[in-house]
Amino acid sequence: MKTLSLLLAAMLFSGMASAEPPLVVKGLKPSAASGQAAPVKSHTLGRSHLVVQFGHNPSNREIEELAHRGATVLSYVPDYAFAISVRSSASLEGLGIQRIHQMRADEKISAALEGTSVARFPAAALVEFYPDVDAAEGRVLVTDAGLQIIENPDLRPEHLLVRGSREQIFALAGWDEVSYIFPASKDLLQGVPVQACAGAMTAHGTVSQAIPLIGDGWDGTGLGSASLKYAFVNETEKLPADDVQAQIVRAFSEWANHVQVTFSPSDKPAGTQTIAILFATGDHGDGYPFVGTSVLAHTFYPYPVDPEAIAGDMHFNDAQTWQIGTGTDLYSVALHETGHALGLGHSDVPGDVMYPYYRIHTTLMPDDIAAAQELYAAVSAGSSPSPSPTPAPNPDPAPPQGSSLSITVVTPASSTTSSHISISGTTSGGSGTVQVSWSNGTASGVAQGSSNWIVPAVPLNEGVNVITITAQDSQNDVARASVTVNYQPPSPNPPPNPNPPPSPNPPPSPNPPPTPNPNPGQPDTTPPSLTILSPATTNYTTTSSSLVISGTATDNVGVASVTWTTSNGTSGTANGTANWSTSAIPLYVGTTTVVITVADAAGHKSWRSITVTRN
Repeated sequence: MKTLSLLLAAMLFSGMASAEPPLVVKGLKPSAASGQAAPVKSHTLGRSHLVVQFGHNPSNREIEELAHRGATVLSYVPDYAFAISVRSSASLEGLGIQRIHQMRADEKISAALEGTSVARFPAAALVEFYPDVDAAEGRVLVTDAGLQIIENPDLRPEHLLVRGSREQIFALAGWDEVSYIFPASKDLLQGVPVQACAGAMTAHGTVSQAIPLIGDGWDGTGLGSASLKYAFVNETEKLPADDVQAQIVRAFSEWANHVQVTFSPSDKPAGTQTIAILFATGDHGDGYPFVGTSVLAHTFYPYPVDPEAIAGDMHFNDAQTWQIGTGTDLYSVALHETGHALGLGHSDVPGDVMYPYYRIHTTLMPDDIAAAQELYAAVSAGSSPSPSPTPAPNPDPAPPQGSSLSITVVTPASSTTSSHISISGTTSGGSGTVQVSWSNGTASGVAQGSSNWIVPAVPLNEGVNVITITAQDSQNDVARASVTVNYQPPSPNPPPNPNPPPSPNPPPSPNPPPTPNPNPGQPDTTPPSLTILSPATTNYTTTSSSLVISGTATDNVGVASVTWTTSNGTSGTANGTANWSTSAIPLYVGTTTVVITVADAAGHKSWRSITVTRN
């Protein structure tokens, strides 16, 4: 019987690589399986961490046999491979294994870190250890390599945040216990509270940071298109149900803007190619229970990596305090989890949506888009979303690279009676692509342009609004500016003319004047109500480039206004109040969420939303 060490040596030099399926690992070089033994040191003598690859999709019996031979399966590695921990005395003969590979030091260094300029060292990095490596053992290895440990309570259990020279980081990668090393974000270095994504799930466990893509996507091999469905099993009670659905559909729409994947609603959560969406706590039946609030969400990869009907399903931890545009932002988490549902692993680039530590995002970053376009065909120019009806600012000149990022704002009026305001400005410096976004505390969005940017319509809340404008570049550098605007809507009941002209036969008004407060002297505490009559469904499909929405609104005193906004950044005021209708709302190809808001004179508001899919 061959021991593991003899079998490993035989397979490394046997020339079998030509018959083997590829390993989908970020750092793995094409020649990694042929002719080079891995010069790796082990802190625990007799134990090795290896990647073992089958020539086919292994059965549960074959995987269980690995355990019987003394191997611990740690994670899944595409295709048909597993990272395992095993004693050198174990035998893996007769299991149908076609490749046994021990990762070399250079294969464990992220290209995003390797490309860092020498002038920027000492570098800050995240070190990922294999899951069976004791935390104290990892700390010993880091310290012995001369690296500084930066304490951070928000790290995943298998991660350590370190700082040191290029040579020290490469020396650490030479230990068998280290799985992967990649750049650390500024949020982690500065101690900004963050929450980690534990990684998406496969039938055989999670995948490591070293895995870029999982499977071939829903479209199979090559760059094709996919038509997915989604079904809401249940929503959290911490947000309005319509709002929950609108934010998650908004996340779907952002991915569909860049790759040829469509999402349409369904009432069959267990259907094929259907993403079932649910909020749950604790053990919720999928084998991966939520423990307290340690995990925000988890998602399953596309079929056949995960079996139908759980493939692609997204589960959100209902123990969390879900919010919109701040805190635990539902849209940002859904945007990240949708990437997993499409087949993406975690990004090594801080600032990307798919980086393993969540942060608030409004759009995908270039690396996120590029990763998705390795699985699916890109959206062509003919099928891309229509341009905004608001004129875009002048084309951006290339910003100077290497200088610090800054942002300026053309100060708007300090007070207004309009429910929306336009804000514009410029950015300079920074590295790579600069994204400009805005937030007023209750809503957020992305500006048009970059070096010269504009936000055509920021919705205002009655009273003082502090609007924060944020610029972020590809290196995660951030610059912020803010403006303060006082919004006081015009009085809906102007004082009557003491000498009105005679009008024996006044024309009927389509919107009767507000009813006097039935309890004069008492504050109005009743919010208005809103009904959408047309379309008659909250999920509407059309081939038209625009849509008119109409309905009714009532209030115990009087309706002051009915306004609308869309996920595309357009907005307006409806015609009428008690009986209202919007102007023609422009629709992009794909999914658009429209929110209708009604307000009374006391500032109370209610809203309804409708999700429109344009084919």
